[in-house]
Amino acid sequence: MLRRTLLSLLAGVSVAALACVPAFAQSDETNTLRLMTFGGEAQLKATQDAVTRFNEKYPNVAVEVGIDPVGGGWGDFVSRVLQQYNAGEQYDIYHTATETLQSFAARNMFLPLDDFIAAHDTFDDFDQRLFELTAYKGKSYFIPSTWNNIMVNYNRALFEAAEVPFPTKEWTWEEFANAAQKLTVRDANGNVSQFGYEVPSFFFGLMPWFFSNDTSPITADWTASNMTDPKVKETLEYLYSLIHEYKVSPVPGQEGIENQFFAGQIAMISRGHWIVQNAVSSKLDMDVAVQPAKVNHNTVIGFGAYGISSKTTKAELAEALVLELLSPETQQAEGELGGAVPGRKSAAETAGFLAFPPSAQLYYETLPDTLAVPSPANFQEVDQIVMRYFTAMMAGEVTIDEGIAQADLELKRSFQRIARITQ
Repeated sequence: MLRRTLLSLLAGVSVAALACVPAFAQSDETNTLRLMTFGGEAQLKATQDAVTRFNEKYPNVAVEVGIDPVGGGWGDFVSRVLQQYNAGEQYDIYHTATETLQSFAARNMFLPLDDFIAAHDTFDDFDQRLFELTAYKGKSYFIPSTWNNIMVNYNRALFEAAEVPFPTKEWTWEEFANAAQKLTVRDANGNVSQFGYEVPSFFFGLMPWFFSNDTSPITADWTASNMTDPKVKETLEYLYSLIHEYKVSPVPGQEGIENQFFAGQIAMISRGHWIVQNAVSSKLDMDVAVQPAKVNHNTVIGFGAYGISSKTTKAELAEALVLELLSPETQQAEGELGGAVPGRKSAAETAGFLAFPPSAQLYYETLPDTLAVPSPANFQEVDQIVMRYFTAMMAGEVTIDEGIAQADLELKRSFQRIARITQ
């Protein structure tokens, strides 16, 4: 469904309270809260159920839920939220993601939540590393909810048919390329009917290849370009070889890649836990593996987080809704419905969450080997610059040396601009 159509169907949905006899004192406060979340059906269902529980305590508070599928990426999402604020049409609560946090916090768009977090021991169930990643200049403006780390998702049946051993926790770039070649199937004319892998065409999915080579397109402190690092070139050359030398991947940027994976036409893709619900509905014999290593097995992490608008006039009411949105019930539902990985450790240890894929425990096991997706305050520009030149390099429209030089120049200019805003 097109993003515009989905938004028109879901934005402004009012979730009413269930008729029940509560076992606690109800509030008689009358008001309206507006919540913007993101994701698909699993996220929407868990959110609606959380709002229903909230309305058991606050029966006279209408909650308007908008959901954004973020089809155009987080840079586009940032632009839409900025437009909402400029037009005075902002929501009271936003469920957003790592890539946006500095962009929003640097512009004072959300309330600091340190006192709120400290006042509720319920947050002790969350991995503290997630809270560390939400900090901006020593303050927390967002509370983590669910998260994704990019894993190699693979079709077990295709591995078995090609007699390729399942990936181990120690596999390397070289072993990955060998497996991808054996998993690529061609007809008598040499046309590919089954690709071994899909080189990612989105910023978040691409980062593990740089991280596993101990590098990144921007510096570790997210303040400058790192495109001229020789390891960046080495990583780009490796991915280019998968496409053009080994011919195990389509050129990045094609439509319907995930559908091809679910249909058994691609053996491996790099994605997060968000594809589990579609894998289940497709009856795909899928499992997950760690990122192959050049230097290490590091992968990328990104997470959802709730923030309360600095322009809201209903901060305490918004806090009460956020507590329900982060409750154990909501966290367990989001994980078991096949959305992202729950921030609460207890919710990721249930039988329902661990039931699929077979190696579901790897999501939390690999958490120590994750690095946050680079998300500077100018993320929307960084995303566009890196991916524009990456796509051009992988398509052979520019050489890797030319793409690196041009991307480096544009990134330097972007960081100069954002420095004038945030200093």
